[in-house]
Amino acid sequence: MNAPAGWLSAVRARGWHPLPGRGAPAGQPLDAGDEEILLDERTLTRLRRLSLAAGRARTEGLAGEHRSRRRGTSPEFADFKRYSQGDDFRRIDWNTYARLDGLFVRLSEVTTELSVHILLDSSASMDWRSDERWPTKFTAARRLTGALAYIALWGFDRIAIVPFADTLGRPFGPVQGRAQVVPVLRHLQQMRTLGGTALAPVIETYAHARSRPGLLLLVSDLLSGEPDELQAALHVLRARGWQTAVLHIVDDAEVAPDAASAWLHGDATGTGSTSIELIDRESDVTLRLAPDDEVVTRYAAAVATWLDALEASCVAEATAYARFSTAWGIDDLTVMLLHERGIVA
Repeated sequence: MNAPAGWLSAVRARGWHPLPGRGAPAGQPLDAGDEEILLDERTLTRLRRLSLAAGRARTEGLAGEHRSRRRGTSPEFADFKRYSQGDDFRRIDWNTYARLDGLFVRLSEVTTELSVHILLDSSASMDWRSDERWPTKFTAARRLTGALAYIALWGFDRIAIVPFADTLGRPFGPVQGRAQVVPVLRHLQQMRTLGGTALAPVIETYAHARSRPGLLLLVSDLLSGEPDELQAALHVLRARGWQTAVLHIVDDAEVAPDAASAWLHGDATGTGSTSIELIDRESDVTLRLAPDDEVVTRYAAAVATWLDALEASCVAEATAYARFSTAWGIDDLTVMLLHERGIVA
Protein backbone atom coordinates (compact mmCIF):
# COMPACT_ATOMS: atom_id res chain seq x y z
CA MET A 1 0.00 0.00 0.00
CA ASN A 2 1.21 3.49 -0.80
CA ALA A 3 1.33 6.34 1.68
CA PRO A 4 -0.72 7.42 3.45
CA ALA A 5 -2.64 4.13 3.33
CA GLY A 6 0.48 2.20 4.32
CA TRP A 7 1.18 4.58 7.18
CA LEU A 8 -2.37 4.44 8.45
CA SER A 9 -2.59 0.66 8.55
CA ALA A 10 0.84 0.27 10.12
CA VAL A 11 0.71 -0.15 13.87
CA ARG A 12 3.25 -1.20 16.42
CA ALA A 13 2.90 -4.88 17.23
CA ARG A 14 3.30 -4.29 20.95
CA GLY A 15 0.53 -1.67 20.88
CA TRP A 16 -2.13 -4.01 19.49
CA HIS A 17 -4.62 -5.82 21.67
CA PRO A 18 -6.99 -8.46 20.25
CA LEU A 19 -10.72 -8.46 20.75
CA PRO A 20 -12.12 -10.90 23.31
CA GLY A 21 -12.58 -14.33 21.86
CA ARG A 22 -10.09 -13.87 18.99
CA GLY A 23 -8.38 -17.06 20.05
CA ALA A 24 -11.30 -19.23 18.95
CA PRO A 25 -10.40 -21.60 16.10
CA ALA A 26 -11.47 -20.58 12.62
CA GLY A 27 -15.01 -21.61 11.80
CA GLN A 28 -16.11 -21.86 15.43
CA PRO A 29 -18.44 -19.29 17.04
CA LEU A 30 -17.22 -17.24 19.96
CA ASP A 31 -18.32 -18.16 23.43
CA ALA A 32 -21.31 -16.22 24.73
CA GLY A 33 -19.12 -14.65 27.39
CA ASP A 34 -16.79 -13.28 24.73
CA GLU A 35 -19.49 -11.54 22.72
CA GLU A 36 -19.50 -7.76 22.81
CA ILE A 37 -22.68 -5.75 23.27
CA LEU A 38 -22.84 -3.81 20.02
CA LEU A 39 -26.16 -1.99 20.54
CA ASP A 40 -28.10 -1.55 23.76
CA GLU A 41 -31.89 -1.36 24.07
CA ARG A 42 -31.89 2.41 24.51
CA THR A 43 -30.04 2.86 21.21
CA LEU A 44 -32.34 0.43 19.41
CA THR A 45 -35.39 2.34 20.63
CA ARG A 46 -34.04 5.57 19.12
CA LEU A 47 -33.20 3.85 15.82
CA ARG A 48 -36.81 2.73 15.33
CA ARG A 49 -37.75 6.27 14.34
CA LEU A 50 -35.40 6.19 11.34
CA SER A 51 -35.58 4.66 7.88
CA LEU A 52 -33.00 4.23 5.14
CA ALA A 53 -33.24 6.76 2.32
CA ALA A 54 -34.33 4.70 -0.68
CA GLY A 55 -33.64 7.09 -3.57
CA ARG A 56 -33.29 5.43 -6.96
CA ALA A 57 -32.56 2.04 -5.37
CA ARG A 58 -36.21 1.48 -4.48
CA THR A 59 -37.71 -1.85 -5.57
CA GLU A 60 -41.25 -1.46 -6.85
CA GLY A 61 -44.21 -3.72 -6.23
CA LEU A 62 -43.08 -5.52 -3.07
CA ALA A 63 -44.31 -5.13 0.50
CA GLY A 64 -42.38 -2.63 2.57
CA GLU A 65 -42.53 0.84 4.11
CA HIS A 66 -40.88 3.05 1.48
CA ARG A 67 -43.04 5.46 -0.47
CA SER A 68 -43.41 4.88 -4.20
CA ARG A 69 -44.30 7.12 -7.11
CA ARG A 70 -46.80 4.48 -8.17
CA ARG A 71 -50.42 4.65 -7.05
CA GLY A 72 -52.44 1.64 -5.98
CA THR A 73 -55.09 0.39 -3.61
CA SER A 74 -53.32 0.51 -0.26
CA PRO A 75 -55.06 2.37 2.61
CA GLU A 76 -52.34 5.08 2.61
CA PHE A 77 -53.91 8.20 1.04
CA ALA A 78 -51.77 10.01 -1.55
CA ASP A 79 -53.92 12.43 -3.57
CA PHE A 80 -57.20 13.12 -5.42
CA LYS A 81 -57.82 13.00 -9.17
CA ARG A 82 -60.88 13.76 -11.24
CA TYR A 83 -62.99 10.75 -12.05
CA SER A 84 -62.57 9.48 -15.59
CA GLN A 85 -64.07 6.54 -17.46
CA GLY A 86 -62.60 3.28 -16.25
CA ASP A 87 -61.80 4.46 -12.70
CA ASP A 88 -63.07 2.32 -9.84
CA PHE A 89 -66.32 4.01 -8.78
CA ARG A 90 -65.87 2.54 -5.30
CA ARG A 91 -63.01 4.99 -4.78
CA ILE A 92 -65.11 8.08 -5.46
CA ASP A 93 -64.91 10.50 -2.53
CA TRP A 94 -68.49 11.56 -1.88
CA ASN A 95 -67.53 14.20 0.69
CA THR A 96 -65.51 15.99 -1.97
CA TYR A 97 -68.44 15.64 -4.40
CA ALA A 98 -70.75 17.33 -1.87
CA ARG A 99 -68.36 20.26 -1.47
CA LEU A 100 -67.21 20.77 -5.06
CA ASP A 101 -70.07 19.27 -7.06
CA GLY A 102 -67.60 17.14 -9.01
CA LEU A 103 -66.48 13.52 -9.01
CA PHE A 104 -63.03 12.81 -7.60
CA VAL A 105 -61.38 9.48 -6.76
CA ARG A 106 -58.92 8.87 -3.94
CA LEU A 107 -55.43 7.76 -4.93
CA SER A 108 -53.50 5.58 -2.51
CA GLU A 109 -49.80 5.06 -2.08
CA VAL A 110 -47.98 1.87 -2.98
CA THR A 111 -45.30 1.00 -0.43
CA THR A 112 -42.21 -0.94 -1.44
CA GLU A 113 -39.26 -2.71 0.10
CA LEU A 114 -35.62 -1.79 -0.32
CA SER A 115 -32.86 -4.28 -1.10
CA VAL A 116 -29.93 -3.35 1.18
CA HIS A 117 -26.43 -4.77 0.78
CA ILE A 118 -23.82 -3.99 3.46
CA LEU A 119 -20.20 -4.72 2.55
CA LEU A 120 -18.30 -4.83 5.84
CA ASP A 121 -14.51 -4.50 5.77
CA SER A 122 -13.12 -7.37 7.84
CA SER A 123 -9.46 -6.94 6.94
CA ALA A 124 -6.69 -7.01 9.55
CA SER A 125 -6.20 -3.23 9.45
CA MET A 126 -9.66 -2.84 10.97
CA ASP A 127 -8.62 -4.70 14.13
CA TRP A 128 -6.72 -1.80 15.70
CA ARG A 129 -7.19 1.09 18.10
CA SER A 130 -4.87 3.82 19.30
CA ASP A 131 -6.44 4.17 22.73
CA GLU A 132 -7.78 1.57 25.14
CA ARG A 133 -10.74 3.86 25.88
CA TRP A 134 -12.16 3.44 22.38
CA PRO A 135 -13.22 0.36 20.43
CA THR A 136 -11.25 -1.02 17.51
CA LYS A 137 -12.24 0.11 14.04
CA PHE A 138 -13.74 -3.34 13.47
CA THR A 139 -15.98 -3.05 16.53
CA ALA A 140 -17.04 0.48 15.54
CA ALA A 141 -17.78 -0.76 12.01
CA ARG A 142 -19.87 -3.65 13.33
CA ARG A 143 -21.83 -1.28 15.56
CA LEU A 144 -22.59 1.01 12.64
CA THR A 145 -23.48 -1.99 10.48
CA GLY A 146 -25.76 -3.30 13.22
CA ALA A 147 -27.51 0.06 13.52
CA LEU A 148 -28.11 0.29 9.76
CA ALA A 149 -29.25 -3.34 9.58
CA TYR A 150 -31.65 -2.74 12.47
CA ILE A 151 -33.13 0.34 10.76
CA ALA A 152 -33.60 -1.67 7.55
CA LEU A 153 -35.16 -4.70 9.24
CA TRP A 154 -37.49 -2.55 11.33
CA GLY A 155 -38.75 -1.02 8.08
CA PHE A 156 -39.20 -4.50 6.52
CA ASP A 157 -36.36 -4.01 4.03
CA ARG A 158 -34.40 -7.00 2.76
CA ILE A 159 -30.74 -6.99 3.85
CA ALA A 160 -27.56 -8.95 3.23
CA ILE A 161 -24.33 -8.42 5.20
CA VAL A 162 -21.16 -9.50 3.41
CA PRO A 163 -17.72 -9.37 5.09
CA PHE A 164 -14.72 -8.92 2.84
CA ALA A 165 -10.94 -8.71 2.95
CA ASP A 166 -8.96 -9.65 -0.16
CA THR A 167 -12.02 -11.68 -1.26
CA LEU A 168 -15.68 -11.74 -0.36
CA GLY A 169 -16.54 -13.70 2.78
CA ARG A 170 -19.63 -15.76 3.53
CA PRO A 171 -22.73 -13.55 3.39
CA PHE A 172 -25.44 -13.36 6.03
CA GLY A 173 -28.82 -13.17 4.33
CA PRO A 174 -30.61 -11.88 2.49
CA VAL A 175 -33.15 -11.75 5.32
CA GLN A 176 -36.21 -9.63 6.01
CA GLY A 177 -38.45 -8.80 8.94
CA ARG A 178 -38.11 -7.78 12.56
CA ALA A 179 -37.68 -11.37 13.71
CA GLN A 180 -34.22 -11.29 12.08
CA VAL A 181 -32.88 -8.52 14.33
CA VAL A 182 -31.45 -10.84 16.99
CA PRO A 183 -29.80 -13.24 14.50
CA VAL A 184 -28.20 -10.29 12.67
CA LEU A 185 -26.77 -8.73 15.83
CA ARG A 186 -25.56 -12.11 17.09
CA HIS A 187 -23.86 -12.75 13.76
CA LEU A 188 -22.09 -9.37 13.91
CA GLN A 189 -20.94 -10.02 17.48
CA GLN A 190 -19.30 -13.26 16.40
CA MET A 191 -17.52 -11.96 13.32
CA ARG A 192 -13.73 -11.87 13.17
CA THR A 193 -11.20 -10.24 10.87
CA LEU A 194 -10.10 -12.17 7.79
CA GLY A 195 -6.78 -10.89 6.37
CA GLY A 196 -5.53 -8.47 3.70
CA THR A 197 -7.61 -6.06 1.62
CA ALA A 198 -8.52 -5.75 -2.06
CA LEU A 199 -11.25 -3.13 -1.90
CA ALA A 200 -11.91 -2.17 -5.53
CA PRO A 201 -11.84 -5.74 -6.96
CA VAL A 202 -14.21 -6.92 -4.22
CA ILE A 203 -16.72 -4.16 -4.97
CA GLU A 204 -16.65 -4.87 -8.71
CA THR A 205 -17.00 -8.63 -8.16
CA TYR A 206 -20.02 -8.09 -5.94
CA ALA A 207 -21.68 -5.73 -8.41
CA HIS A 208 -21.19 -8.02 -11.41
CA ALA A 209 -22.52 -11.06 -9.54
CA ARG A 210 -25.97 -9.52 -8.98
CA SER A 211 -28.49 -8.83 -11.70
CA ARG A 212 -30.76 -6.57 -9.65
CA PRO A 213 -29.18 -3.50 -8.03
CA GLY A 214 -30.16 -2.00 -4.69
CA LEU A 215 -28.68 0.15 -1.94
CA LEU A 216 -25.06 -0.74 -1.22
CA LEU A 217 -23.45 0.50 2.02
CA LEU A 218 -19.67 0.16 2.12
CA VAL A 219 -18.31 0.19 5.70
CA SER A 220 -14.51 0.33 5.65
CA ASP A 221 -11.35 2.14 6.71
CA LEU A 222 -10.55 2.38 2.96
CA LEU A 223 -6.92 1.37 3.51
CA SER A 224 -6.57 -0.38 0.18
CA GLY A 225 -5.38 1.08 -3.09
CA GLU A 226 -5.75 4.71 -4.11
CA PRO A 227 -8.81 7.01 -4.33
CA ASP A 228 -8.92 6.73 -8.13
CA GLU A 229 -9.27 2.93 -7.80
CA LEU A 230 -12.19 3.44 -5.41
CA GLN A 231 -13.74 5.88 -7.89
CA ALA A 232 -13.46 3.31 -10.70
CA ALA A 233 -15.27 0.72 -8.55
CA LEU A 234 -17.97 3.24 -7.61
CA HIS A 235 -18.39 4.06 -11.30
CA VAL A 236 -19.13 0.39 -12.01
CA LEU A 237 -21.80 0.42 -9.31
CA ARG A 238 -23.41 3.61 -10.63
CA ALA A 239 -23.38 2.32 -14.21
CA ARG A 240 -25.22 -0.82 -13.09
CA GLY A 241 -27.91 1.15 -11.26
CA TRP A 242 -26.74 0.85 -7.66
CA GLN A 243 -27.26 3.57 -5.07
CA THR A 244 -24.09 3.62 -2.94
CA ALA A 245 -22.90 5.16 0.30
CA VAL A 246 -19.31 4.98 1.61
CA LEU A 247 -19.09 4.94 5.41
CA HIS A 248 -15.47 5.62 6.33
CA ILE A 249 -14.35 4.30 9.74
CA VAL A 250 -11.30 6.07 11.20
CA ASP A 251 -9.36 6.18 14.44
CA ASP A 252 -8.58 9.77 15.49
CA ALA A 253 -4.86 8.92 15.67
CA GLU A 254 -4.98 8.17 11.94
CA VAL A 255 -6.55 11.39 10.70
CA ALA A 256 -6.31 14.09 13.39
CA PRO A 257 -2.84 15.72 13.46
CA ASP A 258 -2.81 16.32 17.24
CA ALA A 259 -3.98 12.79 18.01
CA ALA A 260 -1.50 11.30 15.54
CA SER A 261 1.36 13.28 17.05
CA ALA A 262 0.38 12.28 20.58
CA TRP A 263 0.15 8.61 19.63
CA LEU A 264 3.48 8.57 17.77
CA HIS A 265 5.33 10.37 20.55
CA GLY A 266 3.56 8.33 23.20
CA ASP A 267 4.93 5.15 21.65
CA ALA A 268 8.57 6.24 22.13
CA THR A 269 10.51 3.58 23.96
CA GLY A 270 11.70 5.84 26.74
CA THR A 271 15.17 4.29 26.51
CA GLY A 272 16.87 7.25 24.86
CA SER A 273 15.91 6.22 21.31
CA THR A 274 13.51 8.43 19.39
CA SER A 275 12.95 5.86 16.65
CA ILE A 276 9.84 3.68 16.52
CA GLU A 277 8.91 0.70 14.42
CA LEU A 278 5.55 0.39 12.67
CA ILE A 279 4.35 -2.95 11.34
CA ASP A 280 1.66 -3.21 8.68
CA ARG A 281 -1.00 -5.56 10.06
CA GLU A 282 -1.82 -6.96 6.63
CA SER A 283 1.53 -7.25 4.84
CA ASP A 284 3.98 -7.36 7.81
CA VAL A 285 6.00 -4.60 6.10
CA THR A 286 8.08 -2.73 8.69
CA LEU A 287 8.64 1.02 8.73
CA ARG A 288 11.16 2.69 11.06
CA LEU A 289 10.86 6.40 11.66
CA ALA A 290 11.68 9.16 14.10
CA PRO A 291 8.39 10.96 14.87
CA ASP A 292 9.76 14.51 14.95
CA ASP A 293 7.70 17.59 14.11
CA GLU A 294 8.64 17.48 10.42
CA VAL A 295 7.45 13.87 10.04
CA VAL A 296 4.17 14.62 11.81
CA THR A 297 3.60 17.70 9.61
CA ARG A 298 4.25 15.73 6.42
CA TYR A 299 1.98 12.96 7.63
CA ALA A 300 -0.85 15.37 8.43
CA ALA A 301 -0.58 16.96 4.98
CA ALA A 302 -0.59 13.56 3.25
CA VAL A 303 -3.65 12.43 5.22
CA ALA A 304 -5.56 15.63 4.46
CA THR A 305 -4.84 15.18 0.74
CA TRP A 306 -5.93 11.55 0.89
CA LEU A 307 -9.20 12.34 2.69
CA ASP A 308 -10.02 15.12 0.22
CA ALA A 309 -9.33 12.75 -2.70
CA LEU A 310 -11.58 10.06 -1.21
CA GLU A 311 -14.48 12.46 -0.79
CA ALA A 312 -13.95 13.90 -4.27
CA SER A 313 -14.03 10.38 -5.74
CA CYS A 314 -17.36 9.73 -4.07
CA VAL A 315 -18.84 13.05 -5.16
CA ALA A 316 -17.78 12.40 -8.77
CA GLU A 317 -19.81 9.16 -8.77
CA ALA A 318 -22.89 10.56 -6.99
CA THR A 319 -22.02 8.51 -3.91
CA ALA A 320 -22.74 9.62 -0.35
CA TYR A 321 -19.60 9.81 1.82
CA ALA A 322 -19.50 10.05 5.61
CA ARG A 323 -16.55 9.70 7.99
CA PHE A 324 -17.07 8.20 11.46
CA SER A 325 -14.62 8.22 14.36
CA THR A 326 -14.27 5.16 16.55
CA ALA A 327 -14.62 7.53 19.53
CA TRP A 328 -18.28 8.09 18.61
CA GLY A 329 -21.07 5.83 19.66
CA ILE A 330 -24.35 5.35 17.80
CA ASP A 331 -25.46 8.70 19.19
CA ASP A 332 -26.79 12.09 18.10
CA LEU A 333 -23.59 12.95 16.20
CA THR A 334 -23.66 9.73 14.20
CA VAL A 335 -27.38 9.98 13.41
CA MET A 336 -27.03 13.66 12.46
CA LEU A 337 -24.25 12.83 10.00
CA LEU A 338 -26.28 9.98 8.49
CA HIS A 339 -29.19 12.42 8.04
CA GLU A 340 -26.95 15.11 6.60
CA ARG A 341 -25.46 12.77 3.99
CA GLY A 342 -28.87 11.45 2.94
CA ILE A 343 -28.34 7.91 4.20
CA VAL A 344 -31.24 7.84 6.66
CA ALA A 345 -34.50 9.76 6.79
